Amino acid sequence: MGISSDFLPASAAWSEKMGLTFPLLSDVSRKTLEAYDFLETDPNNRLYRYARRSYVIIDKAGIVRYKKILEKPGDLVSDDELLKELDRLNEPDKPK
Repeated sequence: MGISSDFLPASAAWSEKMGLTFPLLSDVSRKTLEAYDFLETDPNNRLYRYARRSYVIIDKAGIVRYKKILEKPGDLVSDDELLKELDRLNEPDKPK
């Protein structure tokens, strides 16, 4: 799933435009973004409290197993990197 700090109607429109096949949740209060340290709060930035592009993998027990916060909004983590991380977490012999 994805999380956006936009209002739900804006997130829904963006999700439809991009053809997303996963849920896009709205975190207008920015509580989730703040809890995971995904919230930028630079008073010198005109946006001030905005979401940083971030990736997190949380296991079924609710434990964060992977977290990556990117510096630039246009940067992306490759599908290969994310799939490799998921494969690593599913290996029974290795510590998680």
